[in-house]
Amino acid sequence: MQSRRPLPEQATRLAALRVFCDRALDEYPELSPYDQFAPGFWDGIDVLRIAEDWVRQHPEDGPEALADGFVFPTVWDDLEDLRDQQRYGLQYRICDAWITAHPDTYALEQIGARLQHMLQFALEDSDYPLPTDEDDPAYYRRSPDQAWALPDVQACIHRLSNYPSTPTWQTFAGWLLDGSWNREQPPSAPGEEQRKIADAYIYVHQEIKRIALGLVEAGCLDYPRFVRGANTWGSAMMFYGGDAGLDSDDVDPDRYTHEAFGEEDSSDEGPEDEDVDDESFQNDDVLDEAPTPVHPELASLTVRYVEEALAGLPDNAAKLADTFRSVEVYDTRWMLQALAVIERLGATPDGFFDRFGDTAAVLERFLLLQELPEDQSAALLAALTGFSRNTLLTALPYAGHASRVVLDALGWSDLQAFQREYLSIALAPRSGWGTDLPNTLDETVGVVDRYLLDKALAEADPEHLRDYLVALEHSHWAFPETRVLLDAYRGIGRLALEKKLARHAQPAMRIYGVLPVMDSDDVRQRYLTLKKLHKEVRKYGAQRQANSHAAVQAGLENLARVAGYPSAIRLEWAMESEIAESALTAATIDGYDVTIVIDGLSPALHICKAAKPLKTAPPAIRKHADFIALKTQQTQLKEQIARFCRTLETMMSSGETLALAELKPLLKMPAVRLLLEQLIVQVDDAALGWLDAATLTVTDLEGRRHVAEKHLRIAHPFHLFTAGQLSAWQKEVVTHRRVQPFKQAFRELYLLTPAERETALWSNRFAGHRLKGKVAARLLQVRNWSTSSVEDIYYESKEHGIYALFNFLDTGHYLSETEHFTFDTIAFHRDQKAIPLEQVPPLLFSEVMRDADLLVSVAYAADSYATSNETLQRRAELVGELIQGLGLQNVKCEGHFLHVTGQRASYRIHLGSAAIHIEPGNYLCIVPVVASAEAFYLPFADTDRKMAEVLSKMFLLLDDMDITDSQILEQIQRGG
Repeated sequence: MQSRRPLPEQATRLAALRVFCDRALDEYPELSPYDQFAPGFWDGIDVLRIAEDWVRQHPEDGPEALADGFVFPTVWDDLEDLRDQQRYGLQYRICDAWITAHPDTYALEQIGARLQHMLQFALEDSDYPLPTDEDDPAYYRRSPDQAWALPDVQACIHRLSNYPSTPTWQTFAGWLLDGSWNREQPPSAPGEEQRKIADAYIYVHQEIKRIALGLVEAGCLDYPRFVRGANTWGSAMMFYGGDAGLDSDDVDPDRYTHEAFGEEDSSDEGPEDEDVDDESFQNDDVLDEAPTPVHPELASLTVRYVEEALAGLPDNAAKLADTFRSVEVYDTRWMLQALAVIERLGATPDGFFDRFGDTAAVLERFLLLQELPEDQSAALLAALTGFSRNTLLTALPYAGHASRVVLDALGWSDLQAFQREYLSIALAPRSGWGTDLPNTLDETVGVVDRYLLDKALAEADPEHLRDYLVALEHSHWAFPETRVLLDAYRGIGRLALEKKLARHAQPAMRIYGVLPVMDSDDVRQRYLTLKKLHKEVRKYGAQRQANSHAAVQAGLENLARVAGYPSAIRLEWAMESEIAESALTAATIDGYDVTIVIDGLSPALHICKAAKPLKTAPPAIRKHADFIALKTQQTQLKEQIARFCRTLETMMSSGETLALAELKPLLKMPAVRLLLEQLIVQVDDAALGWLDAATLTVTDLEGRRHVAEKHLRIAHPFHLFTAGQLSAWQKEVVTHRRVQPFKQAFRELYLLTPAERETALWSNRFAGHRLKGKVAARLLQVRNWSTSSVEDIYYESKEHGIYALFNFLDTGHYLSETEHFTFDTIAFHRDQKAIPLEQVPPLLFSEVMRDADLLVSVAYAADSYATSNETLQRRAELVGELIQGLGLQNVKCEGHFLHVTGQRASYRIHLGSAAIHIEPGNYLCIVPVVASAEAFYLPFADTDRKMAEVLSKMFLLLDDMDITDSQILEQIQRGG
């Protein structure tokens, strides 16, 4: 066949137009900075004015030349140089602008002729060189939607849909809908689904709807043509009117045009799409159109087509499955018609989709009733009684809001409550059919309301329940994980479930807690198993780790409900108390006395022989059962202390209070007593002081004792600050050389700054810091931030219903896969709305800012990090108290520096970087070494490593006469 080429007179006009465009590049000042790759270059250029200048210069054939220039494209590869590319880019735009503004008959004929050629010869011709084999770079262009340069099929149909309804237009439009050109495409691979040419153009459906409307208004769309159009264009020809009880949940396909073209053009040479806008950019106006009422005749034609299509099943089922993929049903008549088809076909639940495939896909859409007013239930029930049991069972999983009526028709009203609970478990959070306990950050997924489920199971007839579950096995209501949960709830399948746990399967973690309690030790063992899983999943990536932690939490919540505890945290406290009370803490083994002793915050084994301490356990007792039990208990106690450190720090950060009834069981645990007695607490929202666990009294700074009467909270630095006692408590901690389990008195405190009061809704405090993606992702996850999406880095405060959001720039799809990114703003949201920073609870604000500070200090991408004022202030306060408490001479703290006067020289140490300078300014390099825990005192166990480095250097330089390292001495001598 012959490719479509310009006629001689058209070629003459095109040559003149090319000369004009080439000259225009030099004569129009706005085109002088032409850069085909500059984004938005054409936004400020009036290309229609340039087209009008051309027409004024060529009044006789100028408009025809512009139409010719639009429909006879130049392939990008054929453009010789940059100038040629720029000229063609301008030509396409002025032609496009002119024919859009002046839709005359000649342009319509040319667009129609190109469109007819592209569709009739979709498999034989192309604007590009035809490939010879699969390795050819142009191979992908054999897809009909990739075979043509602009204006391609989509561009021509878009122009056609916006033309006035003249007789010429009606001829083109009718031909397009009739689909005589719509041949089958050859499959790319054996067994591939058979597609037709029109199937490649799903992005013109809105245009097809406009064309159909134009034809019906012109009286040119009868039912036979409508059927041909529907058989060609599928869902584009479906006009659902509300009166018919039909609608569509389809999203406007034009919305995804940019994305789709980007994907399919990814292997193309690229510049053509950079320079000449494709139709995705021409259709933006369509996205903004308000919905218009459906033309009554189009709605009537659609209803007739739907009725005949359903009655004619299974003929043409594959095409109908696509045509009706988005239909929504609001009237029971469609459901009843679908049921009639199922009855006629003799379908059964076990073979519905396996035997009937596309037919089942069509029927599923019409069975899914979107709503059912209560006053229509009786009429539907009466109609359903006319269908067989197999038909009703087949339809049950797809019946939507009518499923409860189907249950009644089956005589299974006793299963109403069970079905409600069954779907509630499987489909929470509700994100579409078939979710079935998804891997998610939602800790409520898979958590069972035992009261409702027990009630539902008690109401259900066992035989009905068995038949119900069998009927669902082959449907999308099969929900295998939910079935496992129901079995576990009844004590079935424990071994299989534990095997899944060993593979860290997340649904199994959620389900494990629902197993019935077997014996007195079962709850504790399952509690320890879930806690062990929480630790083991840290080896995975950030997303799986976060989802697994949520699954473990759901499992603990289920276990708490099974064991009769009001919440997972109360279960944790009870289990830890049991572990502590039943623990073996001492034993005499073959004459050796072995005892677990908590030294600081670390449990250790003390071994004595005849009252003489031994450094290590002798080999003779290491395999003894009691020694192994003590070693195990030492490990469990160490883990318990770590767990409660995190729990108590979280309680301090949130300001949570503990009622005395909750506190007393906790204090039975030696580890908790140890931790709480090293923390400053506040009783009854009043007195601050040290807790005496034995008497439940608190001693304040003046030595006064206050009896706890209602509740107790672990004081946050904000509480100390607002009471005007922060400095005094810091002094108290250092003076008595207390070691707090985590930073409390010297914890960084972040208060609103004037700049943040001015910005009101966001903080720029850490904006601009460049961070390492992998380090940041790990740190955020450990700090309980959600990192599942870089567009949604958040921390949820359940106490306040507030989400704190970190906004980052320059990120990829996943934070952990982004090499570097930039911190931007911090904001807080409630109910998806930003709230003023002044309304954020002070403790939440301070802790979020502390996480941000920690993030930029640990994950900083540059060589050094400018430590925040809050961190420097806490370090200065700590050093000041240590200097005074230890009675150190020749040391003083001024601003951000620690000044040390040695015998060899005077030094200053920066509190942020730990960098040393010999006064007046020479740098002193001392490589830090890891110091032992006993090297010097710090008032908290979670050591600030940089602070430890500052202090180690301070002690070293105070006694600089004892320095023996030759490299350090050489620097001091040279610097002094």
